[in-house]
Amino acid sequence: MIDTRGLSLEQAPPFHVPARFFLTAPLFVLLAGLLLLWEGPPLLASRWLPLALAATHLIAIGYLGLVMCGALLQLLPVVLGAPVPGVRWVGNLTHPLLSLGALFLAGGLGYGLPWALAWVAAASALGFLCFLLPVALALWRAQGEPGTRRALRAAALALLVTLLLGLVLSAFLLGLLPLAALTRWVNVHVTWGLLGWVGLLVIGVAIQVIPLFFVTPPYPALARAWLVPLLLVMIVLASLAEVRGWDPAASLALGTAGAGFALFALLTLWLLARRGRRRLDPTLLHWWAALLALVAALPAWALGAPPMLVGFLLLVGVGLGLPAGMLFKILPFLAWFHLQQRQLQSGRFDLRIPHMGSLLDLGWARLQFGLHLLALLLGLAAIFVPVLARPAGLLLALAGLVLEGLLVGVVLRYRRAYHALVASPAP
Repeated sequence: MIDTRGLSLEQAPPFHVPARFFLTAPLFVLLAGLLLLWEGPPLLASRWLPLALAATHLIAIGYLGLVMCGALLQLLPVVLGAPVPGVRWVGNLTHPLLSLGALFLAGGLGYGLPWALAWVAAASALGFLCFLLPVALALWRAQGEPGTRRALRAAALALLVTLLLGLVLSAFLLGLLPLAALTRWVNVHVTWGLLGWVGLLVIGVAIQVIPLFFVTPPYPALARAWLVPLLLVMIVLASLAEVRGWDPAASLALGTAGAGFALFALLTLWLLARRGRRRLDPTLLHWWAALLALVAALPAWALGAPPMLVGFLLLVGVGLGLPAGMLFKILPFLAWFHLQQRQLQSGRFDLRIPHMGSLLDLGWARLQFGLHLLALLLGLAAIFVPVLARPAGLLLALAGLVLEGLLVGVVLRYRRAYHALVASPAP
């Protein structure tokens, strides 16, 4: 059983608030996989091709954006004791705006639709602002574990910078703003989005959930105190050097940041090797695969591997795998906790609520991991053997579809138990 001491579970938002984010996210993995299946090898030829940009943003905004936003709405009140003001309204506004924004962005970038780019700029900006403003207020009030608090604040700052850079790039593509050295600005946008927003948020979440879910020792105090500030400084320096055209300085700063993330991955693998819960569950498999992909990305980049290979390791290996593994734990935990609370409120102790392990089908979860891992390996191989691109796309789409089915299954089991608890007891 998970040790919930130190968690403010009574401040958790309603179950449906994070659940809608989690349920929608895998559909964008399905779309990205179908796009790769349809287009085949050209999609992996260069990161600058329109459809490659479309697939990237389906994952970055549609999948990662939704999962990370839903997780933050849950983590802030429970882990840091800082409820998000108006959390129902935040969820109601942010979820559809980000979902529509990801779809419009894919259409605008992939098929050259200016009206779609204009819509995505408005929808994404409004969606993220509806999310960022109340989250920033919650982070300002946050207490809790300093390492987690520091990482989440840095990730929120990185999201704001990523959003502003995205708006600048959209304005350029719409002909509203002149911009010199476009590729450099795109590189800075990618750096803040992938390393800043996603990378720092993953560190903040890991500091909390790795000891919680796997019963490991806590992260060392030195890493909790200094890793995130170091990474943030390196991201800033790399961005400034990139914009100024100082390529050696930019490479040095990016390499230092990469080494920091690789160190975090190795440290996490070491902690997982000392875990108290020895069961080899699908969540652990996803963490192992994602952390190894993160470690592999640094030497691949340093040795001059194709940018698509490094990007695939980070976006698919880490960006798809880690959230999937976390969802295998987080959504069943939320369902179990809310059912427990409902049972206490209703007094229906004649009913037995399902335990966490029964809410998620572990057999299908292992299948989902297998599909994800095969999609990752085939996608990496397809960069050198293009004929493998379509099989990789098919496996990626299937991994997204199975993940969606697993999460829907958790929600359906939750709803059945919830309705039984609120029904009148039998005479």
